[in-house]
Amino acid sequence: MKNNYHFPVVFILVVAALMLSSPAYADKYTDTINVFKKSQVVKPFFKNAYGYAVFPTVGKAGIGIGGSYGTGQVYQGGKVTGEVSLIKGSIGWQLGGQAFSQMIFFEDKRAYD
Repeated sequence: MKNNYHFPVVFILVVAALMLSSPAYADKYTDTINVFKKSQVVKPFFKNAYGYAVFPTVGKAGIGIGGSYGTGQVYQGGKVTGEVSLIKGSIGWQLGGQAFSQMIFFEDKRAYD
């Protein structure tokens, strides 16, 4: 029996490319931050965090083997201090794809560094 792993890998790459090729606009980071700031659950994190990373779009797809990818910016004191990427892999029962926004809050300087 011939194992064909090419289809899942190609599918993941195509879906990720389609999700990440959407037209970019200048304020995607600001817009994402504003959406999260409107949440009463998330709002306290902005006040207490040393810094945070913003990922306006994280693409996730898989057929048995999956992966996620997104690029973002790191903020400290309300100012951009760097760029960051998020890469995840997974194995197990899964089928489909999705895109979502994500924020990671850093509690202190040690976590930020």
